[in-house]
Amino acid sequence: MALHLHPHPRIKIISATTATAESLAPVDNTQDIRLGWIEQYVRANNLAKNTQKTYRLELERFAAWSNKAWADVTPRDIARFKHYLMTECKTRAGKPLMPASVNQALAALKSFYSWFQSSGYMDLTAVLPTAAVKFEKLGKPLPKNLSDEQMQAIAAVVELGEQAIQLRDRALLAILTHGLRAGDISALNVGNYDGIRLRFFRDKDNSEALVPLRQAARQQIDAYLEWRRREREVLTNDSPLLLSHDFRSPLQRLGYQGIYYFVKERLGKAAGISNLTPHQFRHTYAANLVEMGIDTLLARSLTGHSSERVFQRYIEGKRLSAAEQAFYRAIGEELPKNDE
Repeated sequence: MALHLHPHPRIKIISATTATAESLAPVDNTQDIRLGWIEQYVRANNLAKNTQKTYRLELERFAAWSNKAWADVTPRDIARFKHYLMTECKTRAGKPLMPASVNQALAALKSFYSWFQSSGYMDLTAVLPTAAVKFEKLGKPLPKNLSDEQMQAIAAVVELGEQAIQLRDRALLAILTHGLRAGDISALNVGNYDGIRLRFFRDKDNSEALVPLRQAARQQIDAYLEWRRREREVLTNDSPLLLSHDFRSPLQRLGYQGIYYFVKERLGKAAGISNLTPHQFRHTYAANLVEMGIDTLLARSLTGHSSERVFQRYIEGKRLSAAEQAFYRAIGEELPKNDE
């Protein structure tokens, strides 16, 4: 969820360890030493690009809210900040932050302070100011996987358009249905595809990924690459696997935002699925792996989930959806459709 950051108070120069009378003089934000510690933290940790951006924003928000040095922050300060997030912060639509957004801010602070202490900037025996703060409880997730009917509608959409767009879209959809994150798809090069599988390093944790592809998916990728060769493009291992065919950036690497636009605007709207995201294909892939009888440990190797708990959240939606459908079948009714 996009967050609205309230106008920041004047940032003050604060040492990493102590605050003096001189350090409290208002200055330009770029001179706040605390922001330098945020940059050190981001550079020192192997965070995915999106996580880097999110955590940086959340830590800067805390720095704007507090006038204390990082080492002087207390558990009471963290508790007060959490209360501030829950009662005063609003989204761009003017609504209170959802529990997941509050938890996101707390996760950034917990991660930062864990690094801050382990790097020797705090006493290793000291209790972290984030130790006592609790995450907000989240309700059970609504199903995020796509139904067979929705997948059929999406497949029909990519059959439309001129040849270049049609071939690229088929290849992109083929990869999406194998559970890759949008950032990883954008970074794929021709050399990451060996004609059978995709091999790459995941952007989220830099872990090595090996994703075997269905025959139909291989055929779609092969057809797209062959068309590019016929167009006299010289393909090397470093050539982008997927190109933008938009008039604003023709034949450039298809970017992260381009993938999101493709999914939401081209696929979602045409197929009648509101707010469709690339991550829904990831949920669907994970759920389908388990539905096919693949052990969850092996399934997690394919999706790149290191946590069984997180993986279970992905497939819980499928279970809830199946239970809901079973209920309506049992009472002899059609499953109601959403109005949106």
